[in-house]
Amino acid sequence: MGIQRSAESSMDADSTSVRVAVRIRPQSAKEKAGMNHICTTVASNEPQIVIGKDATFTYDHVFNMNACQDHIFQTLAKPLIDGCMDGYNATIIAYGQTGSGKTYTMGTGFDFNCSHTDAGIIPRAVQYLFSSVSKRRAEAAAKQQPVPEFKVVAQFLELYNEELVDLLDSEKVSFYDV
Repeated sequence: MGIQRSAESSMDADSTSVRVAVRIRPQSAKEKAGMNHICTTVASNEPQIVIGKDATFTYDHVFNMNACQDHIFQTLAKPLIDGCMDGYNATIIAYGQTGSGKTYTMGTGFDFNCSHTDAGIIPRAVQYLFSSVSKRRAEAAAKQQPVPEFKVVAQFLELYNEELVDLLDSEKVSFYDV
């Protein structure tokens, strides 16, 4: 049994296929100790960042240094997962130079002592995805409808120094040289 729904049913009507978000990370302890100057600000009431005095860049979403992990998940990843539950594919790409905050935002440091507050997009997405599957199956059973089946396929890749690595491979062997 297949259900087709319009994109508007699972995402905002004004959404596009690709959305770009920027997160401004706080300074590291080393940067603070070196008295480095913060040159990036977030424009008020606009999804824009200002670099220096006059370079302004507009994005779909901009998160300042104080943005919490849950807010970023709720804004960016949760709507994509809801779309996946309706049969759409989704991809999240974290891009930036070394030290820009990708690992923290995605939540892939794999610190097992990590608090729920510090958990990034990936652990939150996995939890939300599988709880959504359980919820939909339970709702169907309660309504005495056929219990839906779900197939989850995921890839977790890192491109670093022109080498693509499958991070779900226990041997951590690169499978492409770019």
